[in-house]
Amino acid sequence: MTDENDLAQISTGQQFVGARVVQPNDPVRPRLFVLRRHVDVSGVSGTGVIADGAEWPDGTASIRWRGEHPKIDFADRGMPTLHFVHGHSGATDVEYLDQDVTGEAPTMDAPDALRRVIDIALGKPVRCPQCGRPGACRCIANRHDGRVELVLAAVLAYLARTGTTS
Repeated sequence: MTDENDLAQISTGQQFVGARVVQPNDPVRPRLFVLRRHVDVSGVSGTGVIADGAEWPDGTASIRWRGEHPKIDFADRGMPTLHFVHGHSGATDVEYLDQDVTGEAPTMDAPDALRRVIDIALGKPVRCPQCGRPGACRCIANRHDGRVELVLAAVLAYLARTGTTS
């Protein structure tokens, strides 16, 4: 039996981080990724590409583990949950497979397509300027400049593809 305090906690506050309702005709699609483990902290998954995943348009994510005992995990709170649970303080990175947006012309109107380009660029790992790790590290280095460079490069490539640069 649940008491009223439990129900109050459930009903208040944001339930899903970044969740949104995807309408039937929204021009969005899942973003595919893999989990790449550099250090096998648990001694179970191994190193290299250990799982395949999808970040869904509503902000949720799911992964399918590779190996002898495959299983599927769902993250209702999306990528922040996957990083928190499976990142192991930088031992595992998320690598998006559909980062190359140069392959096909955007089917969305320009503002949505540009937003997608920037979103993909923000999902790319930025190496620490001190130790060079692409994931979390113990350095207190600011990765802001690297992030800005990734976003600018993606925006410039988008502008060049769409012919909006002079």
